[in-house]
Amino acid sequence: MELAKRSRQAGYTLLEMLFVMVLLGIIMGIGVAGFDRMDPGYKGLQSTVETFLESSRDRARTSGHSVLVLQEVSTADPPISRLKRFVFRRSLEATFEPAFRGREKVSASGAAALDQAGRFGTGIDLRQGGSVTVEGRGLPNLELGFSLDLDIESFDANGGELLHWEGLMDLRAQKNGVLAVSIRAGNGGDELFQDVVLESPPGALIPNRWQHIKVVAADSQAEVIIDGQSVVKLEIPPVLGSPRSAARLGDDSKGWRGRLDEFTIWARMAEAGPELPFDVDLVIGSPKVHFDRHGTLDPAFHETGLPVRINAFGEEIASFIIGRFTQEVAL
Repeated sequence: MELAKRSRQAGYTLLEMLFVMVLLGIIMGIGVAGFDRMDPGYKGLQSTVETFLESSRDRARTSGHSVLVLQEVSTADPPISRLKRFVFRRSLEATFEPAFRGREKVSASGAAALDQAGRFGTGIDLRQGGSVTVEGRGLPNLELGFSLDLDIESFDANGGELLHWEGLMDLRAQKNGVLAVSIRAGNGGDELFQDVVLESPPGALIPNRWQHIKVVAADSQAEVIIDGQSVVKLEIPPVLGSPRSAARLGDDSKGWRGRLDEFTIWARMAEAGPELPFDVDLVIGSPKVHFDRHGTLDPAFHETGLPVRINAFGEEIASFIIGRFTQEVAL
């Protein structure tokens, strides 16, 4: 009997156990609330920033054009900081395939011949002269920059007008194999726009051979690339002209002679990235992050990887490195 009495005195009643559980819940609730004040979702912020950088690399690889990432701070009170990127998207395209002619709005005049053999299928034959107009879905907005892609096969070395796009640019082949590109640009405001001319070295255009022409204009730079090789690069005024008519390939009277295929215009556009909490500072080793057309950190702008630190209330909460091929753990 004495043993049973001691056992009952050594145990806990149901009421006592409930009281202890309520007390523990209150203590744990205070602890979690305190932890939230110390770490309000910061642990996922590094993953969000890294995901945005990786998707920027993907944009570069899939488009075959460079991507620029920077940080933008608003003038609001309190200011809002967010990541932003500039990417290239298809804006006007002509494959010259009969099935897509209605969508591409391709029309020929003069001696231009449609439904001819091209480089990748059906192309346009201007060996006897004539011109082709490409309207697509209307005039694209190219104020942030553009990239032109075109495959050509020159028929002779006599030269002539290859492309005329009123208000934006002209391409002309010269007798010595020079490709002359004229781009309309200015400083904005009331200042008149001017034609900036870039010329390739002689012999850059080779008759009776398919060649890929690329012209890129963005960030006060213009570049002409032939068969993957940069042939001329030049600084230009920052504001580009706006196209005022449809693009015309060739000319009925003084046009270039040859065959054309795969005409594409890429418009440079801005995409907003994740917003950063007002109490968070994102510190990157360069004010601008350049990814080249392969999605790698562009060595022309960045000799080494870029360190990234995420600070909250002045204290570092995360860090990593933007490496050449992917993000890396900071040492």
